[in-house]
Amino acid sequence: MGVKNWKLAGNNLDEQANRIQQKFSLPHPIALYFAARGIGEDNIQDFLNPRLANLTDPYRFPGIQEASRRLWDAIAHKEPILIHGDYDTDGITASALLALVLRQNGGIVHSFIPHRFDDGYGFTPESLQKALDTFGPCKVLVTVDCGITSCDAVNDAVERGIDVIVTDHHEAGSELPKALAVINPKVYPELEDLQLLSGAGAAFKLSHAFIKYGREHNLGGFQTRLEEVLDYVALGTVADIVPLLGENRVMVKFGIETLRKQLRPGVRALIESSKLRSELTPADITFRLAPRINAAGRVGDANVALQLLESEHIVEAYQCASQLETYNRVRQEKEQEIYQEACEQIERNLAWQSEYSLLVAGRDWHQGVIGIVASRLARDYNRPTIVLTIQGDVAYGSGRSIACLNLVEVLSHTSELLDRYGGHPMAVGIGLKADRIADFFEAMDREVRKQISSADLEDFISYDGEASLHELTPEFFKYLAMLSPFGHSNVKPIYRFNEVQVQRCSVVGGAHTRGTLRGRTGQIDFIAFNRPSSAFYGKTLDVLATPQLNRHQGLEIPQLNIIDIREVY
Repeated sequence: MGVKNWKLAGNNLDEQANRIQQKFSLPHPIALYFAARGIGEDNIQDFLNPRLANLTDPYRFPGIQEASRRLWDAIAHKEPILIHGDYDTDGITASALLALVLRQNGGIVHSFIPHRFDDGYGFTPESLQKALDTFGPCKVLVTVDCGITSCDAVNDAVERGIDVIVTDHHEAGSELPKALAVINPKVYPELEDLQLLSGAGAAFKLSHAFIKYGREHNLGGFQTRLEEVLDYVALGTVADIVPLLGENRVMVKFGIETLRKQLRPGVRALIESSKLRSELTPADITFRLAPRINAAGRVGDANVALQLLESEHIVEAYQCASQLETYNRVRQEKEQEIYQEACEQIERNLAWQSEYSLLVAGRDWHQGVIGIVASRLARDYNRPTIVLTIQGDVAYGSGRSIACLNLVEVLSHTSELLDRYGGHPMAVGIGLKADRIADFFEAMDREVRKQISSADLEDFISYDGEASLHELTPEFFKYLAMLSPFGHSNVKPIYRFNEVQVQRCSVVGGAHTRGTLRGRTGQIDFIAFNRPSSAFYGKTLDVLATPQLNRHQGLEIPQLNIIDIREVY
């Protein structure tokens, strides 16, 4: 919070960029992007032209062929297949994806989504029993977006004569579940390039292997078009904030295209209820679509979101989308209430806090929204943050990290104080006794200090290099579009433009400023959100900005989206 420093993304960028520019005949700012992001020359062509054919063979996963064979056997013998998912967007989309592929090929499929409060997180012996009570016996069970630490539940299922296939992307514990197959790239060092997959991405890999196996053995799969389920992968991958690099980027790029086609009634209803009008982007998933899907699991019933995504009838889809809107309004209200209470604790020094880490706790805060509050606080204060809700003598919580810190690793060194923990390097869930909160914070803070320095907590804006206004040509914007989709670990490029003069400016929307900048070699329109016109009027500035095309009334007008400014004179 406050003034941010500006940092160039790397060293010797101009030298690298010049070499890339000459070799690939690229606009200089685009070459700067590749140099700043560390994208090697061998990978630039594939980055600019991603293809589904570049997705690697799903058979690389140990055990995935055996898992595929078992699923085809279940279909041949009309054995029900039970999918055990999770209540967030990643788990719901993974469930819908796998269920659709199996049903298209004759599978009798039931999907169980646990209730956040009644059942808790993950695949447990209790959730197994509830699923069997709900849908009846089964011989094959597939977990999606969960299961990698569920050794007891898998053992319980195996004792019942159920073959279990685990698909997950979370960090494994010290022991792997004794499942028929474990489809999780994080447990196989040889799959390092796939360790960025989401839960939906892992479910897609199993689906890909299943179709490939069916075609190879003439069992089926010939009518299934896997590219048509990539909309589910895009939703789950972007929502779970995993890096949009490697295969994730390929699947999301084509998945966004499928989303735009609105092939499913549920997707159409969700997009319409979210009031999205322009061309869909990953940001629309992050800020509009995923919050509505997640709201069902946070404050209501996640099965409504699953029903929406699986709906084959538009009337039913609109009804589900309307229910999600209601859930989302409740979610927003509860989130803002807790966020304000948390900020008050911090300002009054009632929270556990240091310059390295932050923990806030409240009695009976709504458990479904504390993860969002943790995200906001971690962003606002640029520190790893834990938010706890105290219920009786137990505290449950969510944590969010900063870019340079693996929060799961931190928690592994405090595990003696926790009843449970798990998650990703950037997002975790924990449970502990309420009387251990102070001791836990001290232990966590000590471990954070071991792993990062004060320099890692510096609030700064990273930019890709210096550019001139005349370089923002139609060719530049053509290549800029080819760098998408933008999101986690592939953010939109930010360039520094030095000594630009504000030619005109005016207030728009009450709190924003629009105008025109002139440099030594050109001029361009700009938009500056949440910045007053007084910061621009008559000034000469250095600016950090993202170039973009402003689409209005059928026209595409180049403009700069101002990220930060410094007054020169």
